[in-house]
Amino acid sequence: MEHIHTICRIAGVAAVGLLAACGTQQRDALLQEAGVSRELAQFRKEHFEQVKYNLFFSIPETKREPVKGNAEIQLSLKKKQPIIIDFRGEASQVALVLLNGQPVPYEVKNEHILIPADRSIVGVNKITVDFIPADQSLNRRDEFLYTLLVPDRARTAFPCFDQPDMKSLFTLSLEVSGEWQAVSNGAVESTDTTSVPGRKIISFKETEPLSTYLFAFTAGKFVRETYNRDGREISLYHRETDPKKKAQCPEIASEVFDALTWLEDYTDVPYPFAKYDLIILPGFQFGGMEHTGATFYTDRRMFLNENPTLNEQLSRSALIAHETAHMWFGDYVTMQWFDDVWTKEVFANYFASQIVAPLYPNVNHALNFMQDYIPPAYAEDRTAGANPIKQDLDNLRNAGLVYGNIIYDKSPVVLEMLIKKMGKEPFRKGIQEYLKTYAYGNATWDGLIEILDKQTDDDLATWSHIWVNEKGMPEITSSIVGDSLVVTQTDPFNRGLHWPQDLSYLIVPKTGDPEEISVSFGRNSDFTREKLKIHPEEGCFIIPNIDGKGYGFFRLNEADARACAAYLPGCDNELLRGSILITLYENLLNQAITPDFFMETMLNYLPQENNSLLFSAALGYIGNCQRLYPTETELLEKTLWQIVTTSSVPQHRLQAFRSYRSLAKSPEAIATLYNIWKKEQAPAGCSLSENDYINLSYTLALCLPGQADDIVGIQQSRITNPDRKREYAFISPSVSPHKEVRDSVFASLLIADNRRVEPWASAALANLNHHSRQEEAIAYIRPALEAMQEVQRTGDIFFPTAWVRALLSGHTSPEARAEVDAFFAVNPDYPKMLANKIRQQADHLYRIKH
Repeated sequence: MEHIHTICRIAGVAAVGLLAACGTQQRDALLQEAGVSRELAQFRKEHFEQVKYNLFFSIPETKREPVKGNAEIQLSLKKKQPIIIDFRGEASQVALVLLNGQPVPYEVKNEHILIPADRSIVGVNKITVDFIPADQSLNRRDEFLYTLLVPDRARTAFPCFDQPDMKSLFTLSLEVSGEWQAVSNGAVESTDTTSVPGRKIISFKETEPLSTYLFAFTAGKFVRETYNRDGREISLYHRETDPKKKAQCPEIASEVFDALTWLEDYTDVPYPFAKYDLIILPGFQFGGMEHTGATFYTDRRMFLNENPTLNEQLSRSALIAHETAHMWFGDYVTMQWFDDVWTKEVFANYFASQIVAPLYPNVNHALNFMQDYIPPAYAEDRTAGANPIKQDLDNLRNAGLVYGNIIYDKSPVVLEMLIKKMGKEPFRKGIQEYLKTYAYGNATWDGLIEILDKQTDDDLATWSHIWVNEKGMPEITSSIVGDSLVVTQTDPFNRGLHWPQDLSYLIVPKTGDPEEISVSFGRNSDFTREKLKIHPEEGCFIIPNIDGKGYGFFRLNEADARACAAYLPGCDNELLRGSILITLYENLLNQAITPDFFMETMLNYLPQENNSLLFSAALGYIGNCQRLYPTETELLEKTLWQIVTTSSVPQHRLQAFRSYRSLAKSPEAIATLYNIWKKEQAPAGCSLSENDYINLSYTLALCLPGQADDIVGIQQSRITNPDRKREYAFISPSVSPHKEVRDSVFASLLIADNRRVEPWASAALANLNHHSRQEEAIAYIRPALEAMQEVQRTGDIFFPTAWVRALLSGHTSPEARAEVDAFFAVNPDYPKMLANKIRQQADHLYRIKH
């Protein structure tokens, strides 16, 4: 800390000297490669022990001034080794390096600070670095900032060993404005308000062993609220000004308490960290991030609108449960390398579904599980950019590209299959052994499977290989042949793979009772035949996957598709209705049924559906069908408006209104929306939030270009919360009727500094590429794709996907597809993982017949 203002820099040594000190070709490669290679990580894990960090940051009140940092890193060596510290910054950002209190030659190269082996000592080594961190991972705003270091961004914030298997102890001190508060992983140990006039130095207690990506702090102007239950205290920090939203804080805290209690009971492991505070941040990039002691959440998901829909309530509860589950699965036991990052996400999502269930006793949670995970998993797994759950990862600089729907949504479906194979109680015993075995350490999926294998006679390793290490899903067809149901599966990638799973079918005769029948595919089977009890007759049809637990594309023939559609409205089994919806939609995308037939089916079905989860799913499918295969909107608008004005379920009125807003095209519909927005008078029985009016202003600006500037100006004046005013001021130019303004917005988004608040940047890019302006927006596609590698390098883990989704989702033309094809034609060796993200989001362009 005492070196924070040092401006001198010791001369670096020649690279030749460093390489000579390293002594081997392997070490030479370690020194040369940027990022954190697997080889470098293994080298450091083998040789560097007992790592501790003592960090200090001086944070100016204004963003224009740089943050200054000091890091004291302690490690133990059994023999002299080169010390290779990760730091992604320029040499000018490193002001001083000391080793054991003495100046030492060093080199800043390839995102590392390199200290030669001959300067290290056997035993404890202490490195001191004065530095200026990059703002990228500090997320600096006008009145607050926060770190976000997953998966390998800690090295942009401070010098460190930025790999998940080098868990370390952290202590932190922050010098901040006297008006600011600060939160970090550890509890506050002391606050010094006298050493620096107008400033204060907040020091935090040492943490438990943490991976660098879990280290975090935030500082700024926050409101703090504290809650207690059964001797446990939680502090909640926020910047909200709306009294109705602030009133939700006790409910949020209550759900955290519920999740902690459930997980302690299930795992038989008491909460393994000193505290659980949460910070709700405006414009936060993720839903949440599981930093121990300082879990971050986005205000968009935590503070619900007045009269929230069931989906919004479930989403918040699941998010809280997900991040809390990470305290055990991810924080207490962490993956060894980010190729296994899914092993923390699968447990967080699966256990979230179990934690939420008791909070909503009237919800069909089997249906909710299916709707939450199956459709988003299919959305990536059906595409040419499909990837396995576990992906190869050679360098942590690509770790962010591992994330996606496959690890978040396919993996819980696979885990449910695993639990069914094992049984719930043997699985629970295995999980408890896993947590105790790897407490405060690192584990692999294979290590978990070894533990679970002891609880079952099944060969879990072989079963796991197909579901975890291979991409894609089977195409499954069924037919009645003679007196039997015949089911076949094929591999769409022609690898000859067979997916072992149990499937359920309903055979519906023309008269009489339907017959349920179960079939099983073994490890090496692609064909199964089951004899029916009923006598098949003409008019008999098949409904596949009736329990929604099967995974694959269930192709329907035309007769079965029409029969399933006719069966849907009168079916009293909610889970079966949900499965039919998914199956029909997948058959639409795979061109087994026509858009006209699908839309007609959905519009007939929607007004009769009283289950809110199914109603929401059907609305989403209707919107997607209209976006991809646009037709006349008269019947669509009429059906949605009828629900808005007559539904007996208030949240269905609201959901239908939001769909009506996004799909309306007729002059009458636009006039109706304009009057609602202008008068701020929602339809009877339909409560609209501030966010609804903001989104309505964007729609109207796009549809009424002659009035767009006035609409935006009025809406800006209506917003009172300063954070939301800044958000609207950033996004609203993207709906300008003036092409030169939109072009300017697009050009600004190509500059990394203007993408710092990623949800705002994504929203602006989506508006620029709105389907109503896609012809003009074709020109944005190639430059935005060409920026993808920089977007990955400068953005957080979900941003490459969000960027390309915002870019392409509004496009449906052959010209847009041609732009994507042309991009890959001139980039034949484009990085595979990044190419997959593009192919996933461009998939719809290849499913539309022109």
